[in-house]
Amino acid sequence: MMSFAGNAIVAKAKAVYGKTLAAADYEALLKKKTVPEVAAYLRTQPHFVDILKDIQPESIHRGRLEELIRRNEFEHILRLIKFVDVKDSGFYRLNLIKREIDIILEILRAMISESLETEISDVPSYMTRNATFDLFKASQSKNFDALLETLARTPYHAVLKPFAGKDNRSIDYVRIEHELELYYYDCVFREIRAHYRGALRKDLETIYLTKIELENITKIYRLKKFYHADPSTIKGTLIHQYSRISERKFDEIIALPDPNLILQYLDKSEYQRFLDEKEYVYVEYYAERIKYNLAKRFMYFSSSVPKVFAAFVLLTEIETANLTNIIEGIRYQLNEAEIKRMLIY
Repeated sequence: MMSFAGNAIVAKAKAVYGKTLAAADYEALLKKKTVPEVAAYLRTQPHFVDILKDIQPESIHRGRLEELIRRNEFEHILRLIKFVDVKDSGFYRLNLIKREIDIILEILRAMISESLETEISDVPSYMTRNATFDLFKASQSKNFDALLETLARTPYHAVLKPFAGKDNRSIDYVRIEHELELYYYDCVFREIRAHYRGALRKDLETIYLTKIELENITKIYRLKKFYHADPSTIKGTLIHQYSRISERKFDEIIALPDPNLILQYLDKSEYQRFLDEKEYVYVEYYAERIKYNLAKRFMYFSSSVPKVFAAFVLLTEIETANLTNIIEGIRYQLNEAEIKRMLIY
């Protein structure tokens, strides 16, 4: 029998998901021409009203809005975690690990850009109480070695130690991001394999394997299209250990001369079975649609706490990605049709 806490998580997750952005909201956002217009619209939506209530839409910066959207996603997850005793379930702790990694990366970006003002002071008090390191002290780190010292008694120290001794401008952010990302997924699959069995374990692994698949394809596309990265650089950013895409297929996709050809490549692959009748299918659509459909199915039809929780996390991440794509689309002056092709809803 499901516990009271379990019932609370399932009910809360489904209620909050019911307040997320609908198709009509995305259609309205696609009409916006500036970041302030996007911010003003989101401030009227139930899912964002609390996080955006104190902003001045007409003066908000793109980076600040994206950070608030990411924080909103995490705070909704934290509210669900409050219903469980975190120490008894490493699976729910995974989301705190992910946010800690996000904070470390925020600090590193600030060091590299020589802008040491971060948003760490706005981290929810629940996160501060449960973090494995002193968030304020970490945010005050002036260089990589100082940050490393703050992380001395955490698992992140071992991940970052090989990169020590560099000045701020020499920090290898891409490799560090990759290693932290790999550490996170190691934690994910370790928890799933230690605590779940049978169909539940398979379903949870499918959710995260699909997520990795999406992220790998997204990286290839973005690095080719926006940064013209070389194959070696692109391959170094990918998560290979848990990927269902073979190394040969990675090489073939990366070698395509035009990133837009990735869609044609996938159209002839096993991913073609995930096509639907929508016209705005784009290069990342296949893997993302798999993730989206799986998560929605679990959200609507499952009463299993781990599956509903994982589905909620992934669906809110998709919403965050959609909004980031809209904001970045405005930044790069893409037209409405081009931006729409990047959205999943």
